[in-house]
Amino acid sequence: MAGNEPLYGELCLIDQNIKSLLDIPLSEKLRSVNLHCNQISKIEGLAFAWQLRHLDLSSNQITCIEGLGSLASLRTLNLSCNLITKIEGLNGLVNLIRLNVSYNHISDLTGLLYLHGTCHKLRYLNLQSNHVSNMSQLLQCMLGLQCLSELTLGMDGNGNPVCLSPGYREIL
Repeated sequence: MAGNEPLYGELCLIDQNIKSLLDIPLSEKLRSVNLHCNQISKIEGLAFAWQLRHLDLSSNQITCIEGLGSLASLRTLNLSCNLITKIEGLNGLVNLIRLNVSYNHISDLTGLLYLHGTCHKLRYLNLQSNHVSNMSQLLQCMLGLQCLSELTLGMDGNGNPVCLSPGYREIL
């Protein structure tokens, strides 16, 4: 990117071969960031973007959900099509409404426990095409998501192993 001036408002850099969030001069006034289809492997450098409401890091090379703790205003987070194996690092995301972690390698959902309670607002959770196989863990992690109205575990034949359990829809 040319120059080192901070960016404001909305930033959309799709398929630009970006390898690190540290290469982007972010500002506290930034509200929406779309970095779909780059080569980012780590979530970092977002501490000053505390007004950020929408973050799309889909189709990158991210292996770990981290570096989001200061984003209390974040409402939508798209981490689909990455290399994530567990849900974690969601502490402090009290305004998160929509979380898309579809098409990863997730088998551990325990990080969702940090979104339990009445102070959290998660309504939409997309876990399609992951490795979720433990029904009891799934139930434990879903029960405390008090605002959750839509959970996607599978669609168009792309599900999770737990979707093969007889009567899984009724149980949930």
